[in-house]
Amino acid sequence: MNGESCVQQAYESIFRGDFEAAAAWFERAVEADPNNPSYYYRGSITLARSGRLASALAYARRAAELAPYEPAYAFQLRLLQSRQKIAEAQALLTQSPPQAKPAVGLLREAFRLDPLAADARLLLGAAYRLLGDYGQALEAIQDALQLNPQYEEARRLLHEVRSERRRKLKQLNPSNHRKRDR
Repeated sequence: MNGESCVQQAYESIFRGDFEAAAAWFERAVEADPNNPSYYYRGSITLARSGRLASALAYARRAAELAPYEPAYAFQLRLLQSRQKIAEAQALLTQSPPQAKPAVGLLREAFRLDPLAADARLLLGAAYRLLGDYGQALEAIQDALQLNPQYEEARRLLHEVRSERRRKLKQLNPSNHRKRDR
């Protein structure tokens, strides 16, 4: 089979909802024509949808190498690099104890790569919260909500961070808050 017929089979698999078969067909297309950046690019999209981020990233890199002036390929590569950094940061934040400081660096880089990555902003807010920097946490979470107004997890975290910040402020200045409560 040639590359184009493999790509056709891949799309038929996608229409059937069989993304694993589609990924296999894109792999065959790449084997048939390893210098066709379009096959790598389209394969990277399918692999990413299938949750195979490392493979998707490798395909996106190859597409960008083969066609460095194709903006769609460069864009796909940046999106996947951002997703990888988000995943790395998430892993750091779920360690025991959480590694918030290195996660902040990864999330800032993820947001630089993909300015529309609401997940990066939300996790950045969570990392700043762990560091006790409530101002930065609130700013990052509000940015996530601005990017995605329907982001319920961001709304929940925003409420929690605001409440936590109020409690901390009361602990630092208990006399000021008693006067105001009268």
